[in-house]
Amino acid sequence: MRHLISISLSCLFLLYGCSDNKEETELPQDYESEFPTESFIRSHLLTEKGLIQTNVTNRENEFLSESLGLYLLFLVERDRADEFASQVDVLTEHFLHASNLVSWRLERTNDELTRSPANAWIDDARIVHALYEAGDAFDEPSYIKLAEQIGTSLTSIGVKDGIPVDFVDLATKERGDVLTLSYLDEDALRHMAVNDLYDNSKQVLSNAPLSDPFFAKSYVISTQTYQFDEEINMIDQLYVALRYEQFGLSTASFYSFFKETFNDGIVYGRYDLNSKKPTVNYESQAVYALAIFYLLERDERDFAERVMNRLTSSMVSDSSSDYYGGYLDVDTKETHAFDNLLPLLAEGGLIDGYLIP
Repeated sequence: MRHLISISLSCLFLLYGCSDNKEETELPQDYESEFPTESFIRSHLLTEKGLIQTNVTNRENEFLSESLGLYLLFLVERDRADEFASQVDVLTEHFLHASNLVSWRLERTNDELTRSPANAWIDDARIVHALYEAGDAFDEPSYIKLAEQIGTSLTSIGVKDGIPVDFVDLATKERGDVLTLSYLDEDALRHMAVNDLYDNSKQVLSNAPLSDPFFAKSYVISTQTYQFDEEINMIDQLYVALRYEQFGLSTASFYSFFKETFNDGIVYGRYDLNSKKPTVNYESQAVYALAIFYLLERDERDFAERVMNRLTSSMVSDSSSDYYGGYLDVDTKETHAFDNLLPLLAEGGLIDGYLIP
């Protein structure tokens, strides 16, 4: 259930204070959601100030740009203009750096927020994607302008040798040297359309070797080499598979592995690269949610609905529970915003169209 994607920012975890001292944005009036998972998020993760906390236990004072971007996509998908506007205020007041890149994490100490001094390409790109979608859906030119501002910085500061990089030090503008392949949001890259960035990104994917059926994890730009994890993270694998499908590249081998594994009963969170055997005994809500997007991208709606049934079987289904709708271990309270926001997006996407997270 835990969030399995990690960002290689350990050397950059020193925090500095946010430059804005504005009052935090109040949310619009609450209402009863059609989605139990949204009700759980609003009750237990979404603060009165519009920030989405990472969990309900030891990370309740941490707020991620990942969560913000996913929630923005959900709100535009559901045509919720007022709440989208409130979340844009959260973005500009708290997450947006002077460089027009997005700090990947906020931490709250007492009543003060401090920003991480680094961004994460995937989170910035997801936010750009959401802003472009909202600009069209809500006929709001300011969202397009903001998307262009972030996109301009992302495609200049956040690029090395024509390839996106995982992160940038926002203070020094020092770039990373690694691209995690799952970070290549095709929708955002198509919107930003700068020089050869889209084509370069597609080429990085198409040139990547397979360790059948698994995808490479990352690309080292300076050495033009690919890396595999010895322990395969299925969240990352499904994100990469989704990226391949977005770019029109084949995922046949991975699809066969996933289908056979799912039909056998359980898709575990991690597998050994060489033996192809699971290395953990838990399932991940994010794995199943991403699989739904992957399968929808392959026009496999019936299969996607089967996966959704498996996903929702782990949701707290007791309507009398305070945690009804949540993807949470009721005994330990272990959960993660990612493991709730992705299923929420997947459920909305199955109903009437979807936006890729």
